[in-house]
Amino acid sequence: MSHPPVEPGTIAIIGAGTMGAGIAQVAAAGGWTVELMDVSPPVAHAAVAGIGTRLDRLVEKGRLTAAARDDIASRLLVATCANCLAGSDIVLEAIVEDLDVKTAVLTGVLPALRDDAIIATNTSSLSVTELGDRIGRPSRTVGMHFFNPAPLMKLVEVIAGRHTDAAVVDRVAAVGASWGKVVARAADVPGFIVNHVARPYYLEAFRILEDGFAPVAVIDGAMKTLGGFRMGPFELTDLIGQDVNAATTRSVWAQLDHPPLLHPSRVQERLVAGGHLGRKSGRGVYDHSGEAPTPALAVEARSLAMSDELATSVDAFVAGASTGTGSALERYVFARVLVSIIAQGALANERGVADRADIDAALMYGVNYPKGPFTWADEIGIATCCRLLDALNATVSDGRFAVPESLSSRV
Repeated sequence: MSHPPVEPGTIAIIGAGTMGAGIAQVAAAGGWTVELMDVSPPVAHAAVAGIGTRLDRLVEKGRLTAAARDDIASRLLVATCANCLAGSDIVLEAIVEDLDVKTAVLTGVLPALRDDAIIATNTSSLSVTELGDRIGRPSRTVGMHFFNPAPLMKLVEVIAGRHTDAAVVDRVAAVGASWGKVVARAADVPGFIVNHVARPYYLEAFRILEDGFAPVAVIDGAMKTLGGFRMGPFELTDLIGQDVNAATTRSVWAQLDHPPLLHPSRVQERLVAGGHLGRKSGRGVYDHSGEAPTPALAVEARSLAMSDELATSVDAFVAGASTGTGSALERYVFARVLVSIIAQGALANERGVADRADIDAALMYGVNYPKGPFTWADEIGIATCCRLLDALNATVSDGRFAVPESLSSRV
């Protein structure tokens, strides 16, 4: 979607942690004056200094001129009180993921703001609608969800609450685009787009491991070699943090009334309970204590016995989805995980989360998928995807591979 030109204004960013500082850098580079505010003013000053250091590195690498660096730095200000935010066009909070805390902080600064100021939240999981209702500005509250690190990741999800004024959504989307971001519009549903649609990438990988069909290295390797994914699902969950990834799964699963495709993984839950959280704890699915990560998680191995229909369906799917080759087991792993993402994308579209183009863009630019699920489905063939889902559904008792109506209707 094209967006009208945007004249730079002033944005107040509350929260000077990694995400808040990253958004501040993006906004200042986009020509906006930034008022950066934190409960601890020294943290805000340190964040501005850190941005300056990053800008200096860009100058050293020849990616930014010294004049441009100085111009960006001149627009980075530290706000020491609510009255400093009085001239802000947009106030964006990037603080802890706690609705009570967000409500209290925003309510505290509202009296100092203009009546027409937009209130944006960088939440990744909380209800934009509820936050707007709580602070008494439902029509002017909108989600503006950046991905970490904000200066490098291209995506911003713009989320309309149930009562958000359409003009506010359009304005924020245009601002995001003017900052060089890919904007994906989403409804105010659990997980928005990325955390809603990407869940099977992790969950189905864990289930294959739980089934005993393939070890960690084969699963990660199949997704990278056959699918072109930058990181395998286990590598990625170790990077994100098993606790963070599992908590997001539980939240989305519960809020969507427990769909079987998003059922939490018992193996991942055991990792979290045991403190094996990934890179940050030194061990997760992999052991990170050595020079290179090594698989640290094994389950009892079982041989994979595919029916003729399943084997044929897997081969047809992989033939349309991948230019790589692999063993029968690798093809099965890749096909099972990818078709689950395609199904979840279709279900998200049916739920009104976002349109197909925005879902594809969100997965490509938010989590670096090589293609979006709808692009992949069209290239593979809808009938081929449905045939594989039917064959997989015959192997499970929870019905999680049932073909979404929006796919079956296109066959």
